Amino acid sequence: MPPYGDRILPNTHVLLRLPSGVPKILRISPDTTISLGKFGTFPSNALLHRPYNLTYDILDNNAGLRVVPSEEVTRDILGGGVPGDTTPAATGNADESHYDLSYANGATTPGGEEVMRTNRLTVDNASSQTLSWEEIEELKKTAGNSGKDLIQKLLAGHNAIDQKTPFSLQKYTLRKASKFLRRFSVHRLTVSALTDYLPTTKEPYKFLEMRNHHLALILSLANIVYGGRYLVIDETGGLLVAALAERLGILSAPPALSSPPDDAAADEAATEPEQKKRKLDTPPPSRNTITLIHANEQPNLSLLTNFDYDANTPPVSHPLYTHLKTLTWLQLLAPSEDLTLIPPPTCTSEELAALKPGKRSAYYRKLRRWQKVSTTVADAREGGYDAVLVAAHISIPGVLKAVVPLVKGSGQVVVYTPSLEQATELSDLYSSVRRTAWIQKNNSDTQSNNTSENGGKNEDWNDEIPDPTQMLAPTVHRVNMRQYQVLPGRTHPVMTSRGGAEGFVFHGTRVLPVTGKVDARGAFASQKKKRKVATETAEGDNADAAAPESSDVASATATPA
Repeated sequence: MPPYGDRILPNTHVLLRLPSGVPKILRISPDTTISLGKFGTFPSNALLHRPYNLTYDILDNNAGLRVVPSEEVTRDILGGGVPGDTTPAATGNADESHYDLSYANGATTPGGEEVMRTNRLTVDNASSQTLSWEEIEELKKTAGNSGKDLIQKLLAGHNAIDQKTPFSLQKYTLRKASKFLRRFSVHRLTVSALTDYLPTTKEPYKFLEMRNHHLALILSLANIVYGGRYLVIDETGGLLVAALAERLGILSAPPALSSPPDDAAADEAATEPEQKKRKLDTPPPSRNTITLIHANEQPNLSLLTNFDYDANTPPVSHPLYTHLKTLTWLQLLAPSEDLTLIPPPTCTSEELAALKPGKRSAYYRKLRRWQKVSTTVADAREGGYDAVLVAAHISIPGVLKAVVPLVKGSGQVVVYTPSLEQATELSDLYSSVRRTAWIQKNNSDTQSNNTSENGGKNEDWNDEIPDPTQMLAPTVHRVNMRQYQVLPGRTHPVMTSRGGAEGFVFHGTRVLPVTGKVDARGAFASQKKKRKVATETAEGDNADAAAPESSDVASATATPA
């Protein structure tokens, strides 16, 4: 996605990260109030035209936002100020004070060395907190300073706080901060951030449990570069299309076109001459395009609404309006049976002039729709795509049988499947054993001239089994990434990470099989090897010629006896 500026523009979607770590996607509309639940509310205008990646504190009484300095954010994450730090940032106002996390507790060894605090004698239960829940609820209403005063009173009211180690005290402080601190950070909404956000709002099967490392591997194996033509079968709600569009640089509209038109522009559009409305759509671009094949009447691209693109009413100013083409399986496989490809009746200029304005507009609307659909179908059936990417619930072998011939030679075929069984099935369909059986069967049918109705192929090769000679080097990839907690002496995987399917990626290279029988001819052996073979052959011939003479001599010698 090209960086159209590092500032938050009106009517754009952003990603807010709350103190608890939970992401939240919001649309920043001007002159509105944004509510974050228990964390508070603030006016949306306080975020407009400000840079991304800043941290804000929600002020009391809906007074707005305060930009948190990076030093304060770092000090809160690390658990407090450095001992002996006398800078104004560390010893300034009371709202910036932090609890001391020193390692020593005053105890020393006989040698005078300080003893590090441990949890061996720590008793931490509900009775350790002297504040009751009624007092805490009252403090939540009255305590200001974005919740810092409440956290400070909770730390002061804990009667076992001096028994905690620095590590446990830091975890306790961060846990209270994530619960009561009214703070959030604003980030740009990317496909990577959206992929991390989806498990918190949608069922995993709706996006096939796809993760960021799966998307990265898919785009890498498919060799996605600017200017290519790519065929996509996406049943993840548009997540794969969004990742592909982001790599091609067509996911976001320019900032000047992303905002809605003002009243003057609307009046100018309303008084536009009727001849401009009748003008047919310009031809779509031939490169840097995405062609999506779907099984329903309309494609499911609901996730693209987070990037200001609605597939039902696509904005003309968005790059995906021209670079994203959609067609159904019926239009691809049997275009003669699709009613939308029937051209509208032709009308002369005199007949159009005699029509009412409403019917004339309807005629041009149908003509533009037919022109767009017919051009997309003709372009898709012509083929020549650089790669095909598949992430679908439907049967993959039947899909590959239809779309692999549309990929050009040396193009890439990449399929994402949640389970290993589906990936191994595809690998078996394009294996060398099945390819050899396919070639031998075709050759035997050709030589015997005994062709059947299905073109001389065995009945075992049904419609669901693709031609294994169209793809080489089928490979199944598995990528597994786990989050680790890295601390001195406490490095281990995070045991609360999300589970689910691991996800597998099938990859192959499209090849163009040669028709007919192929014979390898030519002398490929080295001259030294050829001379050695010739010498051995000559010696063998001489030995065979000398063998009869020696037998004759032996028989002649034995005769007088």
